[in-house]
Amino acid sequence: MINQALTVYSISISGLVSWQLQALNNEGNEGNQSLTRRYYIVKKGDPEPKFVNGVSGDMLKHIQAEHLHRITIEEGLTLSEGGKQFNPDRIGYDIELAEKQKTFLFAEGETDLTAKTAKVIQRCTISDLEGFMVTEKKGQTLKRESVIEFGAVVGLPDFVKTQSYFHAKYGIDNPTPYNVQISSGLYATVLNIEAFRIGYNPHDFKYAIALDERKKRLDALLKSVMYTYLQPNGAKRNTNLPHPDDFEGIITVTTRRCPAPMISALESTYRDQIQSIADTLNRLNGAGTVHLFPFNSMAEFAEQIAQLITVAQPWESNHAEAIE
Repeated sequence: MINQALTVYSISISGLVSWQLQALNNEGNEGNQSLTRRYYIVKKGDPEPKFVNGVSGDMLKHIQAEHLHRITIEEGLTLSEGGKQFNPDRIGYDIELAEKQKTFLFAEGETDLTAKTAKVIQRCTISDLEGFMVTEKKGQTLKRESVIEFGAVVGLPDFVKTQSYFHAKYGIDNPTPYNVQISSGLYATVLNIEAFRIGYNPHDFKYAIALDERKKRLDALLKSVMYTYLQPNGAKRNTNLPHPDDFEGIITVTTRRCPAPMISALESTYRDQIQSIADTLNRLNGAGTVHLFPFNSMAEFAEQIAQLITVAQPWESNHAEAIE
């Protein structure tokens, strides 16, 4: 257990999650048959690509953003009007609303991207963490990349199975038959958080919000990640609620300017490789550059996220050398 404060630059998660009987992501229908999302996996030494069930990174990020929205409201973090409504345009909704009300979010003719971006970051926690892109009418395009990045969740070849099951929708008249594809298996998942960019304005290389506000946003983001795996709110959950029965992996954290190590669980030696990379980075950049938070169950994952929330502090470049 880590008892010292960690000034966090980057966070990554590499894990293997077990979901039974799930239909979280579908690609449409053929007749009365719903089709699950599938991906090709190409493995070294295997000339035949494997076609496996999966859940897109888009779906995972939407699930995480939903949880973040609820957390920000619960904890009273700053939100734009669009953010409060979980409008996909977020700050774009505010700009259009202000124009209709003739109040205007930005001063007429304002072209300073530094000031405008700072105002967006200060106004909306979700826009800061999830990214935004909006084009003003007869104006500039404002954009900022998301702080959090998700990879697709993909089934391990030979450890995932998809079957089709018959259902019927009953009404007043004749029932409507249809088939749903349901999958069970072990799924590799990866995500990355560029924690140093929380509240960061890329146009003037400064932070647009105070340190304590950045800490609140970092904690909310980590909590939303935990909720994403505790409750994956994807498709068809009303009758095909997934059975999450296992989760193992490693959370990696860096305290200096280097990426947090991440290796997919598609590689069976991923945990050993992450440990080796961490050892190498600690030799190159100094002890304490990389910290590992391993977990072997969903309960341990939640405990490690809680531990990270306790020790993680927002990044400050002038404090990086004082981590030890």
